[in-house]
Amino acid sequence: MHPGFISYWRRRHHARNACATAGMSGCYAPHATGAAPGWAWMASSQFGDALFGAGGFGTRRPVRFLAERLELDDPQVAKLAKIVDRLRVEREQGAVDLRRAAGALADALEGAALDTARLDEATRLRVDAAKRVQEAVAGALRELHEFLDAEQREELASLIRSGALRL
Repeated sequence: MHPGFISYWRRRHHARNACATAGMSGCYAPHATGAAPGWAWMASSQFGDALFGAGGFGTRRPVRFLAERLELDDPQVAKLAKIVDRLRVEREQGAVDLRRAAGALADALEGAALDTARLDEATRLRVDAAKRVQEAVAGALRELHEFLDAEQREELASLIRSGALRL
């Protein structure tokens, strides 16, 4: 174990023991995660895993970043988590389609003669994948605009302009 990781591990381990002693299985104490008292539900595995998916990188980082920067309340955070999760799924599907298109392009070039039908299909697949992702981003921005107030929309626009948030 890397020496810089030991203190982190101890804090997490202590928090799990404290929760287990208090009868709260699977939670993290808010003081151990650095979460504000109102954000304790995000740190608990009961709600965090349900909203963000267990394990992996998932959508936790963008949701936490936006929730902090936009000063969102709990219902807004829940809506944001759903929006970000849908965007993540759509982008993953777009990446699958792009890999499939790359395989089709390779297949079109493989034969002695260029398979134009397969080439056309591969290029159409790439365009459709990009279009679906762009439509998902536009839909997500529409949903965000609905539940954010004026100050939060200004901050979101500033994050997008500065490049701190990429869509």
